[in-house]
Amino acid sequence: MGLILLVTIAPTACSSKTTVKADGAAQSVVDVVSNQTGFRPTDVHCPSGVEAKVGGQFDCHFTGPEGKQYTANMRITKVDGQRVDFAVNTHPS
Repeated sequence: MGLILLVTIAPTACSSKTTVKADGAAQSVVDVVSNQTGFRPTDVHCPSGVEAKVGGQFDCHFTGPEGKQYTANMRITKVDGQRVDFAVNTHPS
């Protein structure tokens, strides 16, 4: 299941760097996969403390169809104030 889509979430300020909200990234995975496939992923987990920096990447993990595990690679393509755009590519883990 390869999906590439731009999504937007608000980063959170933490110390001197801006970080991506893990729960916002997880919701983006749910939205992207649901919209593209009709399947609503469960048990979505994204890391916390990821710096909101163009070119940054991180992986979220979720349960897909038939209970199979999937990975969503999130690549930050744009940061504009409180807006972060991602390219999302999902595949079986």
